[in-house]
Amino acid sequence: MRVTYSDSTCLVVDDFLDQDAFGGLSKSVQYINYSSIHDSGWNKPYGPPGLPIIQSAGVLRGEKETTPPGLKPIGSFVEDLRNAQTPLSDGPGSGVVGSRILTGKVVAMGAGAGLFWHADTDQVSGAYIFYLHPRWDSSWGGELMVMDGKSQLGVSTQARAALSDSGRPDYEAVGAVIGPDFRADPAEERRMHIGSGRFYAARPNRLVILSGQVEHRVNPVLPAAGDNFRCSVVGFAIK
Repeated sequence: MRVTYSDSTCLVVDDFLDQDAFGGLSKSVQYINYSSIHDSGWNKPYGPPGLPIIQSAGVLRGEKETTPPGLKPIGSFVEDLRNAQTPLSDGPGSGVVGSRILTGKVVAMGAGAGLFWHADTDQVSGAYIFYLHPRWDSSWGGELMVMDGKSQLGVSTQARAALSDSGRPDYEAVGAVIGPDFRADPAEERRMHIGSGRFYAARPNRLVILSGQVEHRVNPVLPAAGDNFRCSVVGFAIK
């Protein structure tokens, strides 16, 4: 495990798992049941329905715990991440490590698929992505793009709709702040005003932790990837 990059909004850790643990987890996701990311409705950050994006069911660790069938290895990964120590508990990692509830699911993207610019809801103190594919080439795209500065977008209509009648979040729905006003003027004007940021390649066995206040996107997977999927465990720390 080695810290490759760290600032107030982003922590990048390479070779996060030892070789055997990574190989076992990477192989385990081949046997998970998947469904389209849009099966329960249009998941707007991932673009129009029809793109090759699939996801597993979600696991929860913390105050509330669930492990759907076949997801025990993912549940163990999320649990270990939630209980991690330094260097993961420092900086932006402090929003994920020790969180009240930490979610996790596998998301796989094929050629043409990506994730639009968005910010996470104010129910989220941090987010993470861990790359599970055994190989990824720099010519295949799929980079994680992080905008400079902190988000000032607040919580959109969709984010509010993710709350139950009791005012508690729907843990499977919490995430991107994308509503009917997606890419509306205030958000787009701010992005163009900043116009800069960083990117992180989808390197296998790389863990990226983001604060809950940074805008980010995933560059589309390029045709050069062929039938290779960009496969990762992704999740949110719930406040």
